Amino acid sequence: MQSTDEQIAMPPDEPATKQMAVGNSTPGQHDRYRLTVRAKAGDLRVVAAWQVLGCEAPQADHVRIRVDRRHCYEEMTITFTAVSPDTLAAMVGRLVALPWALDAYFCPCALAQA
Repeated sequence: MQSTDEQIAMPPDEPATKQMAVGNSTPGQHDRYRLTVRAKAGDLRVVAAWQVLGCEAPQADHVRIRVDRRHCYEEMTITFTAVSPDTLAAMVGRLVALPWALDAYFCPCALAQA
């Protein structure tokens, strides 16, 4: 059985590789992103997490707080409009530096189907 840690090499002229490269390089492809921070149950600090947003806080247009009792964690997900991936990456860096945060990440929201 092949290890799951190994990468699969694909030639650059493979059609699927070309399509992924074009899709990932399209400027303005996503204008909405979600930023999520997780903490152990009872440790999520909403105000501290919100302070990390700084001057980008007005760009937040939806907040979801979720408690997963089965896996004993809490998470806060904030949806942004018009915030760059570089800015979000900096926010993630500040969030994971907080002692109570288990992890933080951001991802683009799904594009609307035409």
